[in-house]
Amino acid sequence: MKAFDFNRFLNVARWDLSVNSKFYTRSALLMVAIICMPIVIYYLYNMLTNGFFFTTETYDNIYSFVSIDTILGLVYTIITSGYIFHNLLTKQGRINELTLPATNLERFLWHVVVIVIGVQVVWLVGILCSDLLHALFRLAIPHAEIKSITKVFLDYSALSDITPFGHHSFGIILFFFIMFCCYVRSFCLGNAWKYKYNIPWTFLFYFVFQNAFGLLLLFLIKLFISREFAQSIAEWISGTNPTVWIVCLNIFAVLLYVGIWCLTYRLYCRAQITTRRNP
Repeated sequence: MKAFDFNRFLNVARWDLSVNSKFYTRSALLMVAIICMPIVIYYLYNMLTNGFFFTTETYDNIYSFVSIDTILGLVYTIITSGYIFHNLLTKQGRINELTLPATNLERFLWHVVVIVIGVQVVWLVGILCSDLLHALFRLAIPHAEIKSITKVFLDYSALSDITPFGHHSFGIILFFFIMFCCYVRSFCLGNAWKYKYNIPWTFLFYFVFQNAFGLLLLFLIKLFISREFAQSIAEWISGTNPTVWIVCLNIFAVLLYVGIWCLTYRLYCRAQITTRRNP
């Protein structure tokens, strides 16, 4: 077989969408319903509490809806990343996928497309549906202004106020964004390592790693680093051009992100029907 063939890639997509149509449909509908639920609960509760003759001041919480939908979207992205290889959950599923007439790269790239693009499309559809519900509820309020949740999401002018680091704000925000993407995609790596209960195992790994790293760092600081040495390090860091540090941090974040995907692909290529880790 060739390294990559677009027609085979499309065949893998058709096969997966046909075999797992119910799984994808239920997951998407559940996510859209969860995103719309806070608005429905909020307005129905206030209607029952304040009666149907309410004022507009009671319902000007659009930024709260935006925050809730953002958190739900992040949680949804993490959970779906832990299900990127859901076909491999059962022994029969592994047989079906690993015997497909396609290369590992073609099957792997399809899973990446579903997680990276498909999940975002579902989340955006959920935002649009919640925006529609929000507008319909606002129509029931006398003299109420129709405010758009989608517009708030697309309004990047709010980022202009985030300038705690001066003209280096963009680089620092970009670093934290890439590191968050690394955190999310590490759940894909966890799913490639273990097919069942991989999300709790990934959370457990982060819990153990953070505590162990914190204790080790405190031990090293107490044992080896004196106050004079710490002051010299701080002076050396402050004397270096901040742009250099920001560029180095972003390069490290990008390499880490690429490394997570490469290791995930390596583990996926080594998938077998049964192993001790995945019976």
